[in-house]
Amino acid sequence: MRPILSPVLVLDALGMSSKIDKCRNPDSLMDLVTELDEQYHGFRSKVPHKLIMVGRKRVFGTRDFTTLRLNDMFILYSKKRVKNQPGKYLIAGSLLYHQLLLNGFIARGGLGFGPVVHRRDLFLGRGFLDAYRMSEKRSRVVQEVCGILVSPSLYTFISWSEHWCRLLCFYEDHCFLHPTALTDPDLGEFDEDRILRCLTKAGATRDKITATKRFMERLEDYDAALLAGSRSRYLTGWKPKKERTEASPTIEVDGPMSFDDWPSVWAEVARVRNTTYIPSERNS
Repeated sequence: MRPILSPVLVLDALGMSSKIDKCRNPDSLMDLVTELDEQYHGFRSKVPHKLIMVGRKRVFGTRDFTTLRLNDMFILYSKKRVKNQPGKYLIAGSLLYHQLLLNGFIARGGLGFGPVVHRRDLFLGRGFLDAYRMSEKRSRVVQEVCGILVSPSLYTFISWSEHWCRLLCFYEDHCFLHPTALTDPDLGEFDEDRILRCLTKAGATRDKITATKRFMERLEDYDAALLAGSRSRYLTGWKPKKERTEASPTIEVDGPMSFDDWPSVWAEVARVRNTTYIPSERNS
């Protein structure tokens, strides 16, 4: 089986280790297994396949996406390439983030991009590692944020229409899925208060609640990124249409893993724009 080049979404069930420690008998452990099964069923039920049927215990969908569970980690990837695939993962990630919040999940994850190999008892590749790093191996300034961090590898492959950009936001020189930009009719609207209530109910620590609240208060969305003086405009070079006098310079990449960290992306963006990347004080 040859490697598959795909976006990869990783969502981790934070706090699961402490729940396992509290299981003092077989019955309590089985209750935890049931809880994870229900969370995984909820995860699969909101994957945006073209066609999907949701049963009481099983989910059947077209082959746009493939799901995988590794203990308390939920994974989404694709076995085939489709049009606007990276952008479709922004939608999938947003829906699944909200679904798992409602299911009592302390939702923190990563969106990556790259080659992966999946066999019956094996899932590996730089695409998975990329997403895993965005979820688990973040820089200190965004480590505790309960959101989905987008990797530089995926960022450089997204089709930059306003439609997709509105699903992103910037915080501390990192790119995240916007936590409230998308509303699903079944899940309802999510705002800052609802997300914090879900995290509190799920048992998120004070550090995670504080970090996520600060993130939602200070993030720059698409509209803010277009304003003169915004940090995101400085980093990305985004401008309103009325200010554009020439085509925006694009980053040329040889492969899906050309950038492993956000400073390297902003340095390359600055190079093609003939400017200089100056890290923010907290990221320097």
